[in-house]
Amino acid sequence: LYTIKFEQGMTTDYVGSLVTVKLVNGSTVQGRVTKITATSLSLADISHNNSKQENADLQVQDIADVDIVSLPSENVREQKTITIMRRQGSPNPGKSQVHPNPSDVMSETAKRKPFKKEDAFSEPTTNMTTDFDFESSNKLFQKEAIFDEWRQQDGCLPKRNPDKMKASEMVIESSAPLAGPEFEGHFLTDDQIPVVGLTLSKRIALFKRVIGSGLSYSHAVSVAGVSIAQMVIQVIGGSCRINAQNHNKPPVVVVLVSSGESGKVALTTALHLLQHGLHVRVVIMAPPNGCDGLINMLTKAQCVNVKGLHGLPNVIDIIIDGTQDRNTLHSWPEWVNSVLDWTSQSTAPILVIDPQHPNQLPKSPVPPKWACALGAPLVSQGKAGRLFLVDIGLCPSAFREENIPYRSPFFDKFIIPLHRNTA
Repeated sequence: LYTIKFEQGMTTDYVGSLVTVKLVNGSTVQGRVTKITATSLSLADISHNNSKQENADLQVQDIADVDIVSLPSENVREQKTITIMRRQGSPNPGKSQVHPNPSDVMSETAKRKPFKKEDAFSEPTTNMTTDFDFESSNKLFQKEAIFDEWRQQDGCLPKRNPDKMKASEMVIESSAPLAGPEFEGHFLTDDQIPVVGLTLSKRIALFKRVIGSGLSYSHAVSVAGVSIAQMVIQVIGGSCRINAQNHNKPPVVVVLVSSGESGKVALTTALHLLQHGLHVRVVIMAPPNGCDGLINMLTKAQCVNVKGLHGLPNVIDIIIDGTQDRNTLHSWPEWVNSVLDWTSQSTAPILVIDPQHPNQLPKSPVPPKWACALGAPLVSQGKAGRLFLVDIGLCPSAFREENIPYRSPFFDKFIIPLHRNTA
C-alpha cells in the first residue's frame, strides 16, 4: 500500500502549491495541486514532456519524489519537499515507498531547520546599505612594498628603507656623490651649483687658455650654434610644431647677424634651424670675418634677406639677435639704430646671443626674453631677460689655470638656466 502522510492539519495547506513530480519511469510532471488523498495526487495546469493538459490524477505507486516549487501562502514556509518514504524490507523501490498519512508525521525535510535569509551566506553579513569606502581601503594597500618584497625574495633588489623613492632616484644603491669645491658665485643653477661671473677681459683670457690647450675656435662656435638651435626649437613648441604630421606652415625665425663673435654663432644657429625644417630669414647687418662659407650656404638656400630689415615676414615666432657684442655696441654703427627700431616694433620674443653691453650706450636695446652666455657668464649679464649658460666645451683645467673657482654645472644638459645669487 502507498499512502501520503502529512502532519495533522497540514494536508489542505498544500492544495494550490506548484509542484514538480518525478515519476518512477524517470519522467517529470509539473502542475498545481488540487487534491491530495492517501493513494493519489491530483494536479491541474500540467506540463509533461513539453505538452500541456488541464488536469491529471497520479497514483502513489507511480510517484518517485515530489518537489514543491512554490507554496500557496506563508503558512507552510518551512516545508520545501515532500519525500516519498520507503517501507522497510521491500525489494522493489518503485513499490516500496510509503507516503505519510495526513494525520501522521511530516516528511523528513520538513524537520530541517527553518530557512532564513541570512542562511544564504556562509558568515553573518553587515548592513548592506552602508557604502563601501574604496578610497580608505586603497590607501591601506601598499603596492610598492609588496613588489619590493617579491624582488627581495628573488634577489634582484637590495633591501632599502621603506620610504617612497622619487621618480628621479636611482634604484640601484650606490655610494654618496663626491662633494665639489665650495665657493661663492654670482649665479646659481637650478641645482644650487654656484657659477662665477667673469669680466670680459677675464673671459677672453680663459678662452685663449682653452684654445691654447687644443680646442679650436670653430669647434666652440659650432657647439654653441647647435645648443642654441636646440633651445630655439624647444621654446617655439618643440615636437608639437616641428614634426612630420604637422601640415601647417613651419615656424618663422629671423636671425640678426653682426661682425662680432655673436654674429658667427648666430649664422651657425641659422644653419642648424634650416636643417630642421624651420623657415629662417637671415639679416646680415655686417658680415663676420671667416664666415664666407656659411653665408654662401645660406644664400644658396635663399635664407639671406638681401633687403636687410625690409621685406621680412609679418608673423615671426622668434628673433635671434647676434648683434649685441662689445665691439659692435662700442663703435655703434648707423644700422644699430635701425635694428633697435625694428625690434621695438616687433611683437616676437627676442633671444640675444652673449650680450656684452658697455657701461654707456647711446640707446638701450629692447629687453630680450632670453639671453645666452657662451661658456662662462659675464658679471654684467642676466640683468635683462632670463639668462642661460651654453656649454661650448671649455676644459675644467683651464678654469683652474686662470684661478677661477669652477665646478661643472651642466650634468646631463648642454644649456642650463642661471639665476642671480642674491645671498
